[in-house]
This record gives sequence, structure tokens and C-alpha cells, in this order.
Amino acid sequence: MKNLTLILTILLFFGCSGGVIGSENYETINDVEWTLNGYTFSNTTLTATGMITNMGDTTIIATWGVEAEFYSDSTFTLILGGEQQFFDVNLGSGVSKQWTLNYSDPDIVESNYPSFAINNFRAFISKN
Repeated sequence: MKNLTLILTILLFFGCSGGVIGSENYETINDVEWTLNGYTFSNTTLTATGMITNMGDTTIIATWGVEAEFYSDSTFTLILGGEQQFFDVNLGSGVSKQWTLNYSDPDIVESNYPSFAINNFRAFISKN
């Protein structure tokens, strides 16, 4: 699958409680570069993989995370849900880290969405 590089400075997009995609309990980390390496799917899981690079001047201190919303396709009109991944490693300036987001929902058959796409990427750290 073709690599797609996205440079994102993301605004908070929902006001929700902790553990929810877009939660205001997390602070968005700016100055990151996202690389989307590809999508895979099975009967039970949708998976997106890529890299995140700290393009800022300061180290991102652990624990931090990434999140995105999963959509049925690239029209982004039917949202399936969202997923997060947390990291217990510092990410220095210019350093990259691989990420994997796996989405599963017992109410859908994931293989019915072979053209799924992710959107609203965000790197974040707890405000606490």
C-alpha cells in the first residue's frame, strides 16, 4: 500500500470524558509528523499502522499516546469508532515511533469494511 505522509497539528475535536477519542482530559501534542503505512482487516479487526515523528524542539515525555477515528471508507461519512495506543517511552526531537491501532466491535463484521480509513489523528498526553 502506498505510504501517505500527513503533517498534522490537531485541534481537540470532541469534549468527552477520559479514555474517549478526543477527550479533553488529554492535551494535544503538536509538532508531530504522521506516516500512514497501511491498512489490514480480518473478520474481527481493522488495523492501521504507521510512524509518528517528534518534529518539535522538546522531548515528548512518557506516558503519551496516539488515537484516531475509524470510518467505513475514505468519504468519512460513517464512523465505526476510535482507538488509542499508549507509549511508555520518551520521544526525543527528531525521533520516530511505530504505532498500530486495532479496532474491533462485536456489533459489526469488520471484513465488511475492506475500504475502511482512519481520520482525526491525534498525539496526546494526560493533563494530570
